[in-house]
Parts: sequence; C-alpha cells; structure tokens
Amino acid sequence: MKGVIISLCIAVVMIAGSIIYTSHIDSVSEEFASMNRNIIMALEEEDFEAAERETVKMAEYLDKKDAVLAATGNHEELDTIEINVSELVSYIHGGQQADALARCNVLGFLFEHLPKNYKLKLENIL
Repeated sequence: MKGVIISLCIAVVMIAGSIIYTSHIDSVSEEFASMNRNIIMALEEEDFEAAERETVKMAEYLDKKDAVLAATGNHEELDTIEINVSELVSYIHGGQQADALARCNVLGFLFEHLPKNYKLKLENIL
C-alpha cells in the first residue's frame, strides 16, 4: 500500500512539473515569436538598425533562457535556433533583406515548433 501511495505522489509531482514547464516553454516560445515578428516588420520597412536591435535582444533572451531550454529541451533544436539567429545577424549586417526575411521565416517555424514536443500528451509520456 505504501508503494502505491508513493507512486501516486510521484505521478502527481511529474504531471504538475510538466504542466508548469509547458506553460513556461509556451511563454518563452511566444516571446521569441513576438521578437521575430518585430524583426520581420523592421526588415520589410528596410529599417536594418531596428532589425539589428531586435535581433540583439533576441540573442540576449536566448542566452538568458539557454540553461532552462538546454536542461530539458532538444539540444539539436536549440543549436539550430542559435545558428539561425547568428546567420540572421550576418544577413542584417550585410543589408541582405531577402536572406534575413528567409531566416526569420525559419526561426518562426522553429519557435512555433519549440513547445510542441513538451506538451503533456500520452505519446510524450510513453
């Protein structure tokens, strides 16, 4: 009987932790997506200075959230995001609007995809 109670307690803690983490990763993903939209708007207006400011802000936010994302997330996905942000910075510095916008589209997909693997679903538990 003790084992059943302990198992139930562990299950409750795991589910509660998963719900909290899912909420956190959703907010991080939405923040990244918001920054990405701001970069896209600046690039469409050919305001490379504003795009660069937003990209620096995005890179700093990524560095700030790196420990949490790396601890529980997919390292390859995080590396891909970091690579794309670095490429975006280069395209903005070079004034390459089309390439920078293409990179933003890739980042938009990655940010949207970020929380999908961490939702509390039966296939993620099993």
